[in-house]
Amino acid sequence: RFAGAGGDASHRSTGLAALRRATAGANRATAIGTAPEAAARAATGPAWCDGAAGIALAIADSPDALVDPELSGWLAARSAELAGIGPLADDSLCHGESGLLELLGHRALPAARPAWMRRAGTLLASADRAGPQCGTPGRVPHPGLLTGLSGIGHGLLRAGFPDRIGSALLLRPSGAP
Repeated sequence: RFAGAGGDASHRSTGLAALRRATAGANRATAIGTAPEAAARAATGPAWCDGAAGIALAIADSPDALVDPELSGWLAARSAELAGIGPLADDSLCHGESGLLELLGHRALPAARPAWMRRAGTLLASADRAGPQCGTPGRVPHPGLLTGLSGIGHGLLRAGFPDRIGSALLLRPSGAP
């Protein structure tokens, strides 16, 4: 995004190289385990903060990465894998369902829309039934953005009104391209 906002070709190539290193690291971590889901959780995790969803979200949000065959192929494969995993342990933006929803709801991933709808409904029903589950030890409620109640609320608002509520994880205001 920096290269597109006024940086030069060196910024673009550096950003793409960083994304390629991140996907290579995630691929190595997944290859370590026997079950892809278990390996992803153990090494790079499916969450925004520790791996797959965060890397995938960065690729999905980069027009330059989307036209790169290696990166766009990794994004397609990993987002399909993440769409099919079981529920995450909490509802937070950082390492829970709200962060994964940010990826699955990204406009660059129309194939993930059914999974996004299913997971958003499950998150809302779960929050209604058991209350929001913060990403803290013991799920202790707190007001924080990444692991707390404000982030869960933000994630739910994004799920309901993606065109009117900006992305906190992408640092993008509402209505931004």
